[in-house]
Amino acid sequence: MEKGPHACLGIKKTCSNDWVEIDQSYLSRYKYKRQLFAQHPQDTICFRPGSEEASFESLYALVDFLPRRYPTMFLKTEHGIKNLVTNDDWNLEREADTWKSYHPLQVMGLLSTEDWFIMKTDDDGETTRLVAGANCFPAGWKLRQRVGLSLWEIHAGKVPQYEEKLAKSMDRYFLRLRADQPYMRFNYAIDLSSELFHIESHHNLSEENLNHDVTLEQLHLRVERQVLQRLPNSKAIAFSIRTYVTPITDVCKDLTVARALRTSVSSYTEDVAKYKNKALWNDVLMKHLDDILDKPMDK
Repeated sequence: MEKGPHACLGIKKTCSNDWVEIDQSYLSRYKYKRQLFAQHPQDTICFRPGSEEASFESLYALVDFLPRRYPTMFLKTEHGIKNLVTNDDWNLEREADTWKSYHPLQVMGLLSTEDWFIMKTDDDGETTRLVAGANCFPAGWKLRQRVGLSLWEIHAGKVPQYEEKLAKSMDRYFLRLRADQPYMRFNYAIDLSSELFHIESHHNLSEENLNHDVTLEQLHLRVERQVLQRLPNSKAIAFSIRTYVTPITDVCKDLTVARALRTSVSSYTEDVAKYKNKALWNDVLMKHLDDILDKPMDK
């Protein structure tokens, strides 16, 4: 079982040491990412012209960070970085042959467990746009359909309450990010699969889409740990997503987390419930939560 944050929401300041997170899943995820990059290139890497400098700046920042944060796993070299776990010896100079086969964000994804994205502000100084990404573990969306879109175009009409409650504050938040202060947030969903590479939408589904009864064993808590870091030179934003997928039965062994999950799910508004497919899994989840939280105490 992967361990990590569960039912946690909100945006908060973080420190540079928490930029990436490495745990016992590192090697298995590295191998799976290599497979996905090779077999699904159109779905795992996409970028627009003009994103190159920010992508390289983000990569070089990670290469500087990893040997300091994880010195037993990474060694900085004259030409790049050596991964002491996988034995990859990356030549990351701009003229290296590496770039005939890889994009800088792919290298970042193979060095870390996170998926990586670059966001830039348009010339109008007001619009933040996704311009590049290397995404092996999407949560029900296709990278090639989002690269080039603004925050509004990505979220409006799709995410409940975005236009009326979130759009302006989100735009301000992205524009005000400073290079000396990274931020972190967590996003969670109840998923019917443990699959990390999940490009088919799992929002707004119905019983007709599913064609079978949901079981407790299918239910997983999918949590995204998202970190945003302004890059000092290009002024772009390096946006990383670290994904955890944990069986609900394992998550709910922690009764504090189980209570928080029941409270959160019970508070969904109608539009959020539809977006998160609550009708499909609510009865199964709530029965399990009630069984473990409301059972009589042993005397």
